[in-house]
Amino acid sequence: MKRLFFTLAIMLGLATTISAQEVGQVWVGGSLGINSVKVNGGDRETSFKIVPEIGYVFTENLGIGVRLGYANKTNVIKIDGLNIGGKNAFTVNPFLRYSFLKGNIGSLFFDGGGSYTYAKTGNVKTNVWEAGLRPGVAVNVSDKIALTGKFGFIGYQHLKVGGAKSNNFGLDFDLAQTEFGVSIVF
Repeated sequence: MKRLFFTLAIMLGLATTISAQEVGQVWVGGSLGINSVKVNGGDRETSFKIVPEIGYVFTENLGIGVRLGYANKTNVIKIDGLNIGGKNAFTVNPFLRYSFLKGNIGSLFFDGGGSYTYAKTGNVKTNVWEAGLRPGVAVNVSDKIALTGKFGFIGYQHLKVGGAKSNNFGLDFDLAQTEFGVSIVF
């Protein structure tokens, strides 16, 4: 399904010719997410996240922005006696947005940047640092409103849960990395 969305976005981008977002504009938006998973016949974990963002277009193809996120989980998964995740998590994500194949219908973009996420469950702290790219698509609903979708993550992630650490490099296009949202342009 993600391939279908990406293919449609590329086709829409190629079919358009005129840039929709102009230098000096500010966008405000973000995304909401909900996820539910059942691990090995155990308890069901349901989580949601709210990720507002604000950005500024400073050249024809470049913008800068920041996302501030909050996530909440109803249950926490236990692996090897450690609580993975957290009831409440907070994220800060400054990014640089490169837009291309821009037109009246919308554009494709890459958000490149870093993020830091902090969560705590009981006495176990979780810290996540990331640096990488998130590909996306913006579809203009009107001159001032665009629907956005971000599909995946390409980059590096350092995870520290309690005393356990991991370093991950990779290309991740699973459904948990998909975000849909709305942006309003001023």
